[in-house]
Amino acid sequence: MKTIFFLSVLLSVLTKPCLAIDLAQVENELKTTGAVGWIHGSVESQGLYVFTYRSATNFFDYVELSLTSDDPAIQKQFAALARHDQVRVKGAFLAIPVPQKHIGVTSIELVKKYESGYPSDPYQHQVVIPGALLSQNTAIFQVHAVAAGGNILVVEYQDSILPIFVKNANLTKNLYRGDIVTLNYKFQNIPAQPVHLQLNEEVQDSVKVLQSIISLHQTDASGIQGRLILFPKSPEISLNVFAVEAQMPANLLRQYTLVNFDDPAVFNAILKKCQQAWDQHPGDYTNGRNKLISKHLQVRIKKGIYNEVDPNQANAQILIKSADDLEVIEK
Repeated sequence: MKTIFFLSVLLSVLTKPCLAIDLAQVENELKTTGAVGWIHGSVESQGLYVFTYRSATNFFDYVELSLTSDDPAIQKQFAALARHDQVRVKGAFLAIPVPQKHIGVTSIELVKKYESGYPSDPYQHQVVIPGALLSQNTAIFQVHAVAAGGNILVVEYQDSILPIFVKNANLTKNLYRGDIVTLNYKFQNIPAQPVHLQLNEEVQDSVKVLQSIISLHQTDASGIQGRLILFPKSPEISLNVFAVEAQMPANLLRQYTLVNFDDPAVFNAILKKCQQAWDQHPGDYTNGRNKLISKHLQVRIKKGIYNEVDPNQANAQILIKSADDLEVIEK
C-alpha cells in the first residue's frame, strides 16, 4: 500500500494530459448537470481563467478548458476563484477556430474552496500584461505548456502567463515546458481579453531556443542553490512536495522538484528534512502564485542529477540518492 501511495505521488508530479477525454460528454454535462472540475489558473488582470476537467475513472486523464463570459456577474465570480478551487460549470463550447476549447459560461458554482493549510496574501503580479510587450515585437519567455501538437503554446513572461496563437505547429511542437525561448510575436485583436499573442511566422527564426531543458536530462545538478519552495498538497499532489528555485534569463524562474524514484524511504527522508526546516519558520514565506517561497531558507544540492522525461511534466526534477545530498541553508 505504501508503495502504491508513493507511486501515485510521483505520477502526480509527472502528470500530463492524456487527451482521451470525451468532449461530447463534457459538453453534455455543461448543458445539463454541469461539469465539475478544478480551477487551474485565474488571472483577473488578464481575464484569463482555465478549468481542469478530469476523467471520473482515471485521475491522470484530463483536459484544460478556457472559461469566458460577457456577463459581469459571472466575471466577478471568475475573479473570486483561485487555483485548485473545485467548481461546477454550466454553458457550452464556443464555435471559435482555436485549438483549446473555450466554454461560454452561463453559471459557475463553487463546490469546494481549496485550503492549502498555509494561509497567504493574494498573489500580486509584478508584471501586468501587455505592459512592456506592447512596445516591442520580441521577448524572452519560458514555455509553460505545449499541446495540440504545437498549436497551443502557453508561455510565462516574468511572473505572468499568456497564450500564444500558433498556425505552423512545426515551429513549436518540439518545445518542452521549462524551455527558455525568444519569440517574435504580434498582438491579436480578437479576443481582447485575455491578451493573446500570435507567433509572427513571417519572419525567420520566429522561435529561438535559448536554453533547452531536455539538454539537462541526466546531467550533473551538483552545486545548484536557490530558495526553498513548497508545493502544498492539492487535488494534483497527495502530499507536500519541495523544490529548489533557479534564476533564468529575463527575470524568469524555474523550479526543480526534489525527488527520489527508486526508494520511498529516501523520498520520505527528503520531504521530512525540508518539512522540518520549513516548520521552524512558520509563516515565513511569500505567495509565489502556484507555490510558496521561503523568505530565508535556501537549498543547496551537494549531489544530484537533472531529470526531464516528458515535454509537459509539471517541473523538471533533481534526482537525489540521499537526504544527505541536499543542504538546507538559512539566509
